[in-house]
Amino acid sequence: MSRGAPADARAQPSVLLLTGIGLTAAVGLRAIAPLEAHFRVLSGPLGAPGTGGTGEAPAPTTAEDAVATLDRAGVKQAHVVGLSFGAAIAQEVAIRHPERVRSLVLGSSTAGGRLYVAPERPIRQFLRRLGELPTEEGLWASVPYLYAEATSRQRAPLIGEDIARRLSRALEPRFYRAQHAIARAHDTTGRLHQITAPTLVIHGAHDRILPLDNGRQLAAGITGARFIALRSGAHAFPTDVPDAGRELVSFLLAQARPAPTRNARAGRA
Repeated sequence: MSRGAPADARAQPSVLLLTGIGLTAAVGLRAIAPLEAHFRVLSGPLGAPGTGGTGEAPAPTTAEDAVATLDRAGVKQAHVVGLSFGAAIAQEVAIRHPERVRSLVLGSSTAGGRLYVAPERPIRQFLRRLGELPTEEGLWASVPYLYAEATSRQRAPLIGEDIARRLSRALEPRFYRAQHAIARAHDTTGRLHQITAPTLVIHGAHDRILPLDNGRQLAAGITGARFIALRSGAHAFPTDVPDAGRELVSFLLAQARPAPTRNARAGRA
């Protein structure tokens, strides 16, 4: 859906925003405000797939879902921005439907497979049981793993905002488990070379869910990809590092500019 864009927004370049699972779904929505100043932003609802009751289409959980979001909006090609689970879907869109992707931003992500760098064992154990916890308890229990310590100490109200936003829509454990299973099966290691869109990979240096080497190796596998490690960020870097939105917008604006014509290049020579 288009999130509250004015009628003339259809003339703007489009960005398809694909967010994460659970609390990172709310974290990812922090990217909307800086993006909407320059782009028409499309995204699925915050609720879990198939929860209904809002009259909205389900949140994309596969590459085909994401492309269907573009089709419903009448968009042939968009900049695709994915965070965490959403970045796994974004990789598949770029590989399977390259003609639909103008540029690609992958945040807090991994290629999976042999390039996947696992978190510490206690975090793996926590993630396995997270879907069994009551919703609000699970969200608060996720905080030490998702956010940088400095955010918890100095900007805790921002975390409260993320949790309140996540709780504003339904979050059912069975959907969390289904999405988590898709994330575990994600593997683009042998297909990263098929991504031809200009790509930016952003990763928090203190990411405990997907350690930093996941982002490094993902970027290394994509020809020409730019990699940014955010020194103050963790998995939830849009909340940890509010200025990260500037890097994202700057990259997308650079890709949105039309390439100089041959004559124009010759005139500058």
